[in-house]
Amino acid sequence: MHMASKDNSKKNRSFNEKLKIDEVDKQIIQLLQNNPEMTHSEISEKVHKSQPAVGARIIKLRRKNLLNTQIGINFKEVDIKLAKVEMFVKNVGEILKNMSKCPFVLHALKMTGNTNLMVLLAAPDIKTVDLMVDRCFRTHPDIITINVSFIISSVKDLILPVNFDIELFDKYGCGSNGCLVHNGEDDKLKDLIRQSRNKALKKDI
Repeated sequence: MHMASKDNSKKNRSFNEKLKIDEVDKQIIQLLQNNPEMTHSEISEKVHKSQPAVGARIIKLRRKNLLNTQIGINFKEVDIKLAKVEMFVKNVGEILKNMSKCPFVLHALKMTGNTNLMVLLAAPDIKTVDLMVDRCFRTHPDIITINVSFIISSVKDLILPVNFDIELFDKYGCGSNGCLVHNGEDDKLKDLIRQSRNKALKKDI
């Protein structure tokens, strides 16, 4: 009986145990999630700790990756197409490695279930997303199934960094010469994009 309760306690570990934090840490994280611009003075009043103590805790939480800043666009408020591409693939590790180097991919995540890979793409229109899915994913021999869906609305703020390079996909991505990232030439692709951006900047001056 004693052994069973011990096993249950392991299964039901709290955030405090898992993340090695306490209730004050959790309250600080919650406060900053709700208002990232909250000052140490305001936080100290809420958690009933001194400002130096709050500052020390925030430094500790940042070092543990429990407090991070995400700069990006709020998809709840803008008209940008956000696509979720779910796939079942062979060699998921190798494909993830390639996608991590691709300037057109917003994010890629390994999953469990009927699909084992999810990719997030953000573009100004559906056509650009369809073009990338058709050229990059549907032609890949290790990608078995693909399901594309678009996120229509968000209940809460959804802040994600947007990769504007996808605007140049039609010009540089997965064309007749194949995928530069897949061929190990991701630096060449990034250089082409950089040159194109620099030309656009000079035109605007």
